[in-house]
Amino acid sequence: MMVRRLIQSAAVLGLATLMAACSSAKPGGGPVSKLFNQCTWDRESCMHEGRYEAGESEYAEREARDLNRQSAARLRRSGL
Repeated sequence: MMVRRLIQSAAVLGLATLMAACSSAKPGGGPVSKLFNQCTWDRESCMHEGRYEAGESEYAEREARDLNRQSAARLRRSGL
């Protein structure tokens, strides 16, 4: 009887943990996802090889500019 209760409690705790992990407010955000991000450890694996498609280069530059602007704003807010 005691073992059954322990197994049920462990199952409920595991399910609650899984649900909490899967319902993150910001997918891909947080220190754990950054730690295990492939590009963090091997930048070359994330680099584009070959030519861009039409308009893709401008899009990439625009996105990079926006990301840089957002990062600068976060740094200013943090006081660094």
